[in-house]
Amino acid sequence: MARLQILELPEGSGDDRPPFVLVVDQYEPQRYILGADQPEPVDQFEGIAEQIGARAVLVFEDTIDIPANDTTAYLNAGDSRPELVVELAGRDIDGAIDAAIRKVKDGPRLARERTEIARDMDRLANHKAAITDALGIDRLRDWDDIRNAAAGLKRERDTHAAAIERVRRTPTKPEIMNAQQENPTVWMHGYECGVLAAKSDLRPHNEPTSKPTDA
Repeated sequence: MARLQILELPEGSGDDRPPFVLVVDQYEPQRYILGADQPEPVDQFEGIAEQIGARAVLVFEDTIDIPANDTTAYLNAGDSRPELVVELAGRDIDGAIDAAIRKVKDGPRLARERTEIARDMDRLANHKAAITDALGIDRLRDWDDIRNAAAGLKRERDTHAAAIERVRRTPTKPEIMNAQQENPTVWMHGYECGVLAAKSDLRPHNEPTSKPTDA
């Protein structure tokens, strides 16, 4: 069964695109009944090179393997056939040639995409490791556990922030007090000192201390 392969040639300074040769191997010559109006056998590959922009079409009855077309590294382990080989199997020659050329053109793009995917997976793994370390959980946890841990930290942070804000808004003088207080002045002073101490603990260490004034 005939196969089609592309053999790329060195690119010259005047070439608009990389030159190539179409290689057909395992070709079985067809038998034709020649008549008076057909003295010579029909050449199936006549004009193909010009139509596809190839430098030439090389036809062999033997098997010709082109090392540059071996892309088995991108195939499954169980499939060791070169990706750029096209079996005609009764298909239209022009269509088979077009398909082979598309594979040649798509090969570098697919290789780049595989490289980019691998690079993205590495970045994602590094980000996950950094997040789990920051959350203090095992790196083997899945993303649901990571999300739940982050949500729990957010709830805890919001609760602490609300409590801190209540302390900051607490006035240094009480709104009400027991009228039967034996020493109201001492009690008021103790209340003010307690509120100021709580506010002081919330203040950053580099912030100057000053007694707040109540409105």
